[in-house]
Amino acid sequence: MKLPALALKNYQFVLILVFLGTLIGLSSLWNMPRNEDPNPAFPFYTVVAVFPGTSPEDMEELVVDPIEDAIDQLDEIKEIKSKIEEGVDVVSVEAEFGIDTDEKYDDIVLAVKNLEPELPALFSLEVNKFEPNSRVKISEIAIFAPDRSFAQLRKYAEDLETKLERIKGVDNVSIDAIPEEIVKVTIDFQRLAALQIPLSRVIQTLKTQNLNIPSGDLSAGDRSFSVKSSGSYASMEEIRNTVISTGTNQIVKLSDVADIRYDYAEDNWIARSNGQRSALLSITQKSGVNLVALTEEINQSIEAYKSRLPADVQLTTVFEQAPAVERRINEFFINLMQGVLLVGLIVLIFLGWRPSLVIMTVIPLSIVMAIGLLDRQDYALQQISIAGLVIALGLLVDNGIVVVENIKRFISMGYSVKEAAIKGTGEVGYAIISSTVTTLLAFYPLANLESGPGEFLRTLPLTVIFALIVSLVLALVFTPILAGKFLKKPREEAGGKFNRAFNRIVDKLYNPLLVFSLKRGWVILVISVVSLIGSLMLFPSVGVSFFPTADKPMLLIEVDAPRGSSLERTDRAIQYVTDFLDTDEFVKNYVTNTGHGNPMIYYNRPNQNYKKYHGQILVNFEEWDPARFYQSLDKLRSNYTKYVDARITFNELKNGP
Repeated sequence: MKLPALALKNYQFVLILVFLGTLIGLSSLWNMPRNEDPNPAFPFYTVVAVFPGTSPEDMEELVVDPIEDAIDQLDEIKEIKSKIEEGVDVVSVEAEFGIDTDEKYDDIVLAVKNLEPELPALFSLEVNKFEPNSRVKISEIAIFAPDRSFAQLRKYAEDLETKLERIKGVDNVSIDAIPEEIVKVTIDFQRLAALQIPLSRVIQTLKTQNLNIPSGDLSAGDRSFSVKSSGSYASMEEIRNTVISTGTNQIVKLSDVADIRYDYAEDNWIARSNGQRSALLSITQKSGVNLVALTEEINQSIEAYKSRLPADVQLTTVFEQAPAVERRINEFFINLMQGVLLVGLIVLIFLGWRPSLVIMTVIPLSIVMAIGLLDRQDYALQQISIAGLVIALGLLVDNGIVVVENIKRFISMGYSVKEAAIKGTGEVGYAIISSTVTTLLAFYPLANLESGPGEFLRTLPLTVIFALIVSLVLALVFTPILAGKFLKKPREEAGGKFNRAFNRIVDKLYNPLLVFSLKRGWVILVISVVSLIGSLMLFPSVGVSFFPTADKPMLLIEVDAPRGSSLERTDRAIQYVTDFLDTDEFVKNYVTNTGHGNPMIYYNRPNQNYKKYHGQILVNFEEWDPARFYQSLDKLRSNYTKYVDARITFNELKNGP
């Protein structure tokens, strides 16, 4: 193989390339997005049609069938499912994996748009694309003030919303669980009947009086003015003075037949933070943003706003995604440092400190350059790509060790350091290429798996592939250069005494065992078969899961009262759950949601929309301690099974599509 000799001859050029690759990798490591989970392009779409007052049968005939037929005519559509309720239809569309998801979304929108003239006058018709990144909240904040009105609470929430939306990486901030302020008009039907005024006239008058309707243009010389009818009530007094009838010598105003006052819309989502009625602010991030840095900026803005709040207005963060992301990344780099040191120690013992220094230099360079390649493919640092880096860490050390050990062997045979670097690398070059390629071929199919798990896991095989390719290239062109600079002809080997002791162990223990194994092969075969059978017998006792749990110190508790239950009944069940949470010292805090699921805080745990019989509780524990976590779950479970007025279930967060 001529590549090592070529690299040594042009070592300045190789060093420049390695230096540039390292700079690019470090830049990517510093700037690339950091997320908790992958943000795959799933080819899932929904078409939501709302036609109030329509039976499911009519919805199917008038709306669902035409939409399904129009979408079914498109190419690369795998499956279409529809869920029809009274007045609402949700058509779920799954296209083939591996397509351009944005292009297919445009095709579906166009197909539905062309169909609109043939459909009845729907209240709304929209097409949505499934984008986990735009749905999963990176932070959830609760604002509560026991002595303040809902209107005041909403005002504080809207002020904070405005400040947070100005942050560059924030995509959206939503305010939930606070009823809208409304003007409530209570009609006196007896008075209305006495005046012989139909109710429909009152309703129609209020509708028309509260509209701004363009009425054309007015030209005056060289200028043109837009004219519109008066409308959009500006005050309660205007509403009270609305004329609803002009009979014989009598003008009837709305205040004559109705009581008008400020009120709040019906409660359909009650949220509490540690027992206090709260408004919830949920934040989503834009794509390609460093989550850790963004969260730090969000928290600074929250702290600055908190300092200006009245003493009775409390603001607390009930969920953050960033700490888990930062913990995973920090754990990886700790593992990387441990791996480098352990590999260096082993090489130091067997080969000496100079070969150890060469290997300890190549390992982090391989990881950093692999991260650079990952960033160039528009992937982020998240739990799956970090898992790929951990796997790669255990694989990429082989190439460098093989090359360095063989170079050292040639040096001990009397070759000069440069000749040993060329011959040692060249001799094992094709061997490490073939071994690396076989490993790459094992991961390549997983990188091309077109399915939900394939999209979710794609960064794992790609990370391993990138790291192994970089490791192979460095072993063939960079390691010989380092070896030529650092390795010396042995005078007294640093690891010589250990090597001699190790060789004595090999001579006295391993060699006799090897001779016995070759002479009595059938004994070794029987032992192997028995060991295999024994291992298979133990297999049922090992838990099986394609995706592991998320190892997060949090839990979602689902509370489902019987269908048709009132919000108050569901709220009583929620209160029953929280009474036991308050007694658990391992529980850090919690937020309850009655009539609605908690805002979506995990990519594969969508929430339940407005259902009076449903509630959900997000529980945060002090830390991730598996023993205490599952001990708390067992204790809570034993208490909740006694409750008969609702079904209480645990929803532990798990990985997977």
